[in-house]
Amino acid sequence: MEDERRPRRKPRKAIGERIREASEGMDVPGQLLPGFYHVELVQNRQAVVDGVKGVLSYSETQIQLNLQAVVVTFKGAGLSIRSYQTEQLILTGTIAEVHFTA
Repeated sequence: MEDERRPRRKPRKAIGERIREASEGMDVPGQLLPGFYHVELVQNRQAVVDGVKGVLSYSETQIQLNLQAVVVTFKGAGLSIRSYQTEQLILTGTIAEVHFTA
């Protein structure tokens, strides 16, 4: 009697990786996918951030945002939140640094 072993399956990819791969093929905007965020800098004077779950800290020199999977920190001078609506935030000022922390 032959040994009928099943072929080994490849390890499953994390759900975030599978969603990212699927979205690339469908050209779906990131804000429509759960757990995804989009950060766009306009020179060093403005940042548009999609996927914001909350503001963790706010001052003229530092703004920290909760993006669910990560925290993004903007450092600079004269930072202010110009707009915050439905998970999209626009901040202005002189942006010197951007840090992502898992």
